[in-house]
Amino acid sequence: DNLIKLWDIGHSQSLMTYTGHDYIVYSACWSPHIPGCFASASGDHTVRLWDSRKPDSNVAIISAHEGEVLTCDWCKYDQNILFSGGVDGLIKGWDVRNSIQPTTVLSGHTYAVRRIRSSPFSGSIVASASYDFSVRLWDAGRQICLDTIEHHTEFVYGLDFNLHIPGQLVDCGWDELLHVY
Repeated sequence: DNLIKLWDIGHSQSLMTYTGHDYIVYSACWSPHIPGCFASASGDHTVRLWDSRKPDSNVAIISAHEGEVLTCDWCKYDQNILFSGGVDGLIKGWDVRNSIQPTTVLSGHTYAVRRIRSSPFSGSIVASASYDFSVRLWDAGRQICLDTIEHHTEFVYGLDFNLHIPGQLVDCGWDELLHVY
């Protein structure tokens, strides 16, 4: 339905509905820096920024990828940097104050990037999970791949950093495996 809903989980009710995307919304994430600000990634090739405190607040539209945008995540160390990943296999970094051109382009995946996460321990480290069966660790500042982990036999669709153990990741794939490393 191309909608984004803000929920009160304590009362199981929708507080707000956000419209604007023209296709499936695949991902949304709150800014760790700006209260009420969140980003959404959509199949309409855009990442949009929203202010939950204002009902009709499509703050910005970033034409992020040539194809569908499947994921987005904020840099934990810079309130203005947002990363996006798409079916084009690219990860892009955006300065949301001027999002005409990406500040970073990370290339290496051969299929869609399904999930990206910015490290909570380093401002330049980003992890990505892809439909090419791999997880990659990147230094976004130097725009290089630091490591490629290929231990799945199907699409890798999820990953996250452990907030309590620096450098530890968990991932999961369609092969029904979950890896902690």
